[in-house]
Amino acid sequence: MTDEVNVDQDSPIFDPIKLEEVDVSKDYPMEQDEFDLMFEHNCYCDMAHANKSGFPIVTPMFYVVIDGLIHMTSIQRHRAKVHHLENDPRISVSIHNDGAELRHQKAILVVGNAEVVYGEEIKKKVHWQVINKYWRSLKDEKIRQVAFEAVHTPRRAIIIVHPKKTISWDFGKMVQAYDRGVWFNEAYSMVEDLQADLK
Repeated sequence: MTDEVNVDQDSPIFDPIKLEEVDVSKDYPMEQDEFDLMFEHNCYCDMAHANKSGFPIVTPMFYVVIDGLIHMTSIQRHRAKVHHLENDPRISVSIHNDGAELRHQKAILVVGNAEVVYGEEIKKKVHWQVINKYWRSLKDEKIRQVAFEAVHTPRRAIIIVHPKKTISWDFGKMVQAYDRGVWFNEAYSMVEDLQADLK
């Protein structure tokens, strides 16, 4: 439905009938290059699984992408999600930006099965990528090594998401107000504006 998007549109169009009848599974997907950017490099990730009682549990997670698949790290002890996923591998992962303006909100949903692995090499690979992605401010190699050792502990397990279905949404397109971009930091700017107003 990209051909319906007017990239020069300044004012969103709020059509209640269209918004009510929208098929979010296919009507307003992200552009492929924007999808790739957010999937590979975003930091916001929420993972959902079922606990032993069948209740849905949503957890914010670090994630990295290796060979096109989402990889997450968790602890076997004190973190029940690993055992829950071994008993019931069904999993959903939401990756979303922090676009505070509706026209800039974009999201990806991956639904599939989790594979829990314990191999030393894959753990090292994932944990170094987590350090590189989430602790970019660490430049000193000795400090980086200390950070890695804090993450790369014996009780860690890697959760690999094998997708069955992937859906994306570009909410700006839903109101015919598509803006090109991924908009990673808009919520932070909104908070800064609010704080400035309070001074």
